[in-house]
Amino acid sequence: MELDPGRRRELAQQGRLWLLSLVCASVGAYVVWRTDSVYVGIVGFLITFAVLGPVLFVYERHRRRASGPGAAGSRPRR
Repeated sequence: MELDPGRRRELAQQGRLWLLSLVCASVGAYVVWRTDSVYVGIVGFLITFAVLGPVLFVYERHRRRASGPGAAGSRPRR
């Protein structure tokens, strides 16, 4: 079963967002485990999100520009 390229991009973007949340939550849980402090775990989660969030944002913006008009596999706008 072939997926529409637009739907495939949307699913890939959702997957990357879920992966970001998993990584941030894992760091937060690890910090809570090591320090026994939920507040420090929240700080660890937020620091991880503050570092990786913009990285993902720049990556998504780059992907959007690369798959813009004239890119391989893109449809012409009407």
